[in-house]
Amino acid sequence: MDVRRTLALALVVPLLLAGCSEDEPTPKMPDPPPTSSPTPSPSASETPEAESAGDFIRRWVEINTEMQNSGSVDASMAFSDECAACIQTAERIRAIYTDGGFVRTEGWMVREVVDRSGTRGGPILDLRIDSSPTVFKERSGAVEDSYPGGKIVMRVRLSREAPWHVVQLTQVAS
Repeated sequence: MDVRRTLALALVVPLLLAGCSEDEPTPKMPDPPPTSSPTPSPSASETPEAESAGDFIRRWVEINTEMQNSGSVDASMAFSDECAACIQTAERIRAIYTDGGFVRTEGWMVREVVDRSGTRGGPILDLRIDSSPTVFKERSGAVEDSYPGGKIVMRVRLSREAPWHVVQLTQVAS
């Protein structure tokens, strides 16, 4: 793998996950007229529904796209502090922005999530992704470079249980 492709992959690894599935939009209904009785608020004893591994991954992809486009790595690292590839990508993004560079991308569109989990460890998910083109500049004064995007498959291993954390991220042959 050449240096340019390696750098592009390092920049877009978190982007891969930046898309959501393309669900049909829900038609927006007009707001109902106000009523005289207030809507009850949830009680402290009610618990929110647990986030599925697939929903977490889609949210993580969005967070990683934001990281690449802003240079702010904190939110991404909060969910992937055990993942060596994720840490390496975040450090690279931080360095680019610190040196006056930038990344511009629409990120990843997750087309399919395939559960590859076995009986050991946390969930293992294969993500079939359309990666958006990415434009980046390594540092202030550098020439803009780009990555064309394309179809990729990423394998993500999550923590054993919710709250989810990414513990491993690798690209697999498609």
